[in-house]
Amino acid sequence: MLTFRDDSVTAVILGNMQDAGLPHAGCTCARCTAAFQNPAQVQYAACLAVVDTRKKRNTELHGGGTEGHRERASVYLVDATPDIKFQMNLLAGVLGEHPQRRNRLRQPDGVFLTHAHMGHIGGLPQLSKEAMFVNGLPLYATPALCELIEQTRLWSPLVAELDFRPMPSGASVDLGDGLVVTAVPVPHRDEWGVGTVAYHIQGSNQSLLYLPDIDSWDEWPEAEATLSSVDVALVDASFYSREELGGRAPVAHPLVTDTISRFTHLADRMVLTHLNHTNMILDVGSVAETAVHQANFRIAQTGDQFIL
Repeated sequence: MLTFRDDSVTAVILGNMQDAGLPHAGCTCARCTAAFQNPAQVQYAACLAVVDTRKKRNTELHGGGTEGHRERASVYLVDATPDIKFQMNLLAGVLGEHPQRRNRLRQPDGVFLTHAHMGHIGGLPQLSKEAMFVNGLPLYATPALCELIEQTRLWSPLVAELDFRPMPSGASVDLGDGLVVTAVPVPHRDEWGVGTVAYHIQGSNQSLLYLPDIDSWDEWPEAEATLSSVDVALVDASFYSREELGGRAPVAHPLVTDTISRFTHLADRMVLTHLNHTNMILDVGSVAETAVHQANFRIAQTGDQFIL
């Protein structure tokens, strides 16, 4: 369970892996085999939470009366991954108890979705009646992604419990007291035509860009200006180099080697996330991991916190 500073806004990494996490379903590579055998080596799909402890609000707990109230922080998830139940458990200390249900965590104050791929929406069914059973949960996403989810009949029990809040590209949401989240459009394969966004999160002291997926830096002319404008940039690092593709056609993600060479001058703010299970930087002490650190880039780790 993670702990957080009082009177602050904190962005915390809840996972650093590509959509399928580690271990990867059906994979017998050395990394996945080790993770299947040793739960301590399991790593979750890329996810971020924003925790605001500045103005804790009162929430009524079971039992009522003066002792049935306590202060709670505001908690927002960025993406709903297949590992969402484990990731919310990391936030148990700030989520606190459900106000009406014993032995349950309260639901987050909102969920922001970047796009429609499995690792970013695959946890939504865990919020439905069969599991957490949220009620009126604010869900922020592009208008087209909101519509796609609403029209997915398989998820209709969940849809009835969501409060859809469409965010067109470039739109901002003021979460209070200077905490503002802005949807930044980025190029990424889009099978359903619903768009992909990164999120610019502005706190009172610092700003953070959460960009877990992008096809290539060349296709995003705003890359340099956007990355230069923030204090922390969590960026797509799915694959280290072409060698790990095993002769397959290039995958629509920037290679870590390319990211490092392009943005060496921004190394002080760059954090690599969304790592495929094949990524060589996962191996501590490897040539690849050493090269990342020598370039002064950081590799995202679950539990890393950034005060905004």
